[in-house]
Amino acid sequence: MNDIIFKWINSLANQSVFLDKSMILLTNSVPYLAVAMILLLWFIPGTSHHIENKRTAIYAGCTTAFTLLLNLILHLVYYHPRPFAVHHVHKLIPHSMDSSFVSDHAIVVFSIAWILWMRGSRWRVPVLCWAVLIGISRIFVGVHYPADIAGSAVIAYACGYLVVRFSAKLEFFVQFILNVYRRVNFFETNELERKEKL
Repeated sequence: MNDIIFKWINSLANQSVFLDKSMILLTNSVPYLAVAMILLLWFIPGTSHHIENKRTAIYAGCTTAFTLLLNLILHLVYYHPRPFAVHHVHKLIPHSMDSSFVSDHAIVVFSIAWILWMRGSRWRVPVLCWAVLIGISRIFVGVHYPADIAGSAVIAYACGYLVVRFSAKLEFFVQFILNVYRRVNFFETNELERKEKL
């Protein structure tokens, strides 16, 4: 089933220049959009849930870090070849021959998506849809199997659940980050006010 779904999605590649470029752009957007999404959560102004948004950003960052570390360990102890290593595929982007299971890209976007979902963010549905599209794009460009994406989603959900479930254990870290931000923001505000008076 894994191979069948992979071949079906990957067979759509090289059929449309527009679709190919869209999928490549989508799959390459992950590092930039993931960072932008966390920063947007942190800095979005003028809402009654400003502090809660910052907490969500911290939880998303923690979950992403945990899942990437877990994926690094998984790659060290278990190797599964990439689709392009064992099949004739439409490979649209360059990629190393490291282990296919699980996907770094998918695990990052699902980490953010699940945290937003568990925290009840108004962005949870579009971000989860984005995560699913990223997963499909990784299959489309020929570098991951569907099982890699599903595994990424499951691991991200489990780590996200643990972060939210035991958020009280992270409270010291959360307060530390918030206090650092408040102090930096306070000094910047005072400096701006001083310059305006000059």
